[in-house]
Amino acid sequence: MFKSKTLLVLIIAACSFAACKTAPAYDKVAQLAIDEDLIKIYIDSVNATGIEANKITATRTSDGMYYQIYDAGKGSAVYDPTDVIKIRYTGSTIKQQLYDMTPIVTDDLLPTFSFSSAIEGWQKGLRLIQPGGHIRLIIPSTMAYQNRIVPAAQQTNRLPSFLPANSILDFDIQLIEVKKFVPIVQTN
Repeated sequence: MFKSKTLLVLIIAACSFAACKTAPAYDKVAQLAIDEDLIKIYIDSVNATGIEANKITATRTSDGMYYQIYDAGKGSAVYDPTDVIKIRYTGSTIKQQLYDMTPIVTDDLLPTFSFSSAIEGWQKGLRLIQPGGHIRLIIPSTMAYQNRIVPAAQQTNRLPSFLPANSILDFDIQLIEVKKFVPIVQTN
């Protein structure tokens, strides 16, 4: 009986120590190099299909994001972190897994959100166009959700799906509107 209790205590202690293991440190530079290779393979494979409408002629930014502007939009907006944006978009991984999309509704019913709440790739990529613009962004994981597993907004067969860690994202985005944030002031 004493041996069984001792063994049980040792097993519980071993499990406790194993659970305390920390994950390896996130190496953004190393991950960007991996992402860069995968993005190049992805672009080459899409272009190899021969379907002209799907061809990617993207430009690379200094931080590894690729973009293709279909329409620059109109205006000269300077984006502030507090700006509220309204967009229409479809997002998938480079493995063609649908990640997220706006509902198919009229522009006035599209959701809005704060510019600063967007992932880094959107914050940098959307600055390349103006309202009315249309852009494709291929965003390395280092400018998206990095090594975090994220619940995907879209669900398959009513089962929740997840965006894997270090996912490279491919977004097609139309910037509908940019509004300056106006705080609501209550008067008594």
